[in-house]
Amino acid sequence: MTLKRYKQTEEHKRKIGEALRGHVVSEETRKKMSEAHKGVKLSEEHKRKIGKARKGHIVSEETRNRISVSSKGNAPWNKGKKNVYSKERLKKTSGARSNLWQGGKSFEPYGLEFNNQLREQIRKRDNYRCQQCFRHQDELYSKSGRKYKLIVHHIDYNKKNNSPKNLISLCRNCHCQTNFSRNDWTKYFQDN
Repeated sequence: MTLKRYKQTEEHKRKIGEALRGHVVSEETRKKMSEAHKGVKLSEEHKRKIGKARKGHIVSEETRNRISVSSKGNAPWNKGKKNVYSKERLKKTSGARSNLWQGGKSFEPYGLEFNNQLREQIRKRDNYRCQQCFRHQDELYSKSGRKYKLIVHHIDYNKKNNSPKNLISLCRNCHCQTNFSRNDWTKYFQDN
């Protein structure tokens, strides 16, 4: 005989939460739970649901510090694990063989005048706003919840051309879009 699952009401969930608040699980119970979960594989749908539920979740600074302290001295999660990308696959899709290859442009060094002072001048000139979506720099957060500064983008993609007319402030999202259809973006920014 199997029991039918039923949906718990929000009131019932709240009562359970209140009853368990402050409850401390013993070390022995923790070990038993850990052993019971070893080797358990989650289905792709379950992983997708977890990802969807956690999307947009911002971890507090206190929690980040606790995680940092607790993981000091531990080996990385992927130490000793096999690389998911085979050498053959990497040979086929990297460097000049990739359809995104731009002739090695990303490896070119920036000019000496492209420094923090120049980048800050460009951000200030643009009123600390992304010139594509117009979000203010104070509104920009990375996925980990940290604030970040606007990126200063070279309109003609020439890292040596550091003329203020060739530089523009963009947020990360808008800057990522400029990696594709470069000729179109160059024309777009030069026309505006």
